[in-house]
Amino acid sequence: MGIFSRRGGAEPPPVTGPFRFTVTNVFVVPVRGVVFTGQVVSGAIRTGQRARLPLPTGPREATVAAIEVRRRKRGHAAEGEEAALYLDGVTAADLPRDLAAGGAVLDPGPLRGLEITGG
Repeated sequence: MGIFSRRGGAEPPPVTGPFRFTVTNVFVVPVRGVVFTGQVVSGAIRTGQRARLPLPTGPREATVAAIEVRRRKRGHAAEGEEAALYLDGVTAADLPRDLAAGGAVLDPGPLRGLEITGG
């Protein structure tokens, strides 16, 4: 591996506290599922770990299926990083809809600021 390798820093930093992630936006990606974007406020998370979401319809348990940091797939995200979390166990039907659009459009407004925690 050369000094310009993209694999540098593959190991996550040590966990400094419980995992907390603040949601900035939510998308439904065809075939891949629901993705929550935002920032890791504390701790760290790896793919395969459980996560808890306090959705408006009630709390939901999910599994982290994939993580992206700076538009690149990674196996983890740590405190201070902006990331995208793809979660299994949450579907588009679980998310709020914009009633003005006949309920056909996702309404991310009520989800902004939501805090996802480690399970």
